[in-house]
Amino acid sequence: MKKRICNVFSLIFNMLIVFFICDAIYYNFRTDITRDDAWFGFVGLKSLRFFTNLSNIFAGIVGVIIIFYVVRNLIKDRYYFPNWLINIKYVATVAVGVTFFTVVFFLAPAAAGTGKGYFSLFTGNNFSLHFLSPVLAMISFIFFERGEKTFGYKQTFWGLIPTVAYSIVYFIMVLALAVWPDFYGFTFNGQHWMIPIFVLVMYGSTYVLCVALMLCHRGWIKKHPLEN
Repeated sequence: MKKRICNVFSLIFNMLIVFFICDAIYYNFRTDITRDDAWFGFVGLKSLRFFTNLSNIFAGIVGVIIIFYVVRNLIKDRYYFPNWLINIKYVATVAVGVTFFTVVFFLAPAAAGTGKGYFSLFTGNNFSLHFLSPVLAMISFIFFERGEKTFGYKQTFWGLIPTVAYSIVYFIMVLALAVWPDFYGFTFNGQHWMIPIFVLVMYGSTYVLCVALMLCHRGWIKKHPLEN
């Protein structure tokens, strides 16, 4: 694959990621909008309780750094991303990937079960946060961004960090301190015996995503080496 093509598409995808995330997060801080749905009724700083918003903000910040390097690449007619940046992009991509797949396989079916409809979590502002930015991040990471060294299985464990860290904070705030409502429904309406099972499933599925992204990324790089 041509270096310039990788740079250009990386620039386009990350500019879109940053734009859609900024627009969606700005929406969450607007006080002139009536929010009747309690699920999404957290405005301003309270909206940062959601892993969805935190993971997207993380991806947006990394996107800004990627854009900086891409612009430098285009000016100097080269292709270069430091390994630390690609590693962070990988972790951020896993984080928004967790958001996407959690909605697809858990939250959307739960919403459908309450009569709201499966696609209710992919409408309005949530289309960007739950679908658009995660998909764009995964595409840009797999196809258009690579470091000096090839990814391996050791790096896959880094992708677990956001999910594990957030789950610890979430259960402390929901169960131990009881200062947050269980807005994700992870305590299953008081059926706490299910929590360890859910945690194992969540960590396991996150690691599967970590490995899948790594294999797709590494496989594409091997089949499509950079060309001038």
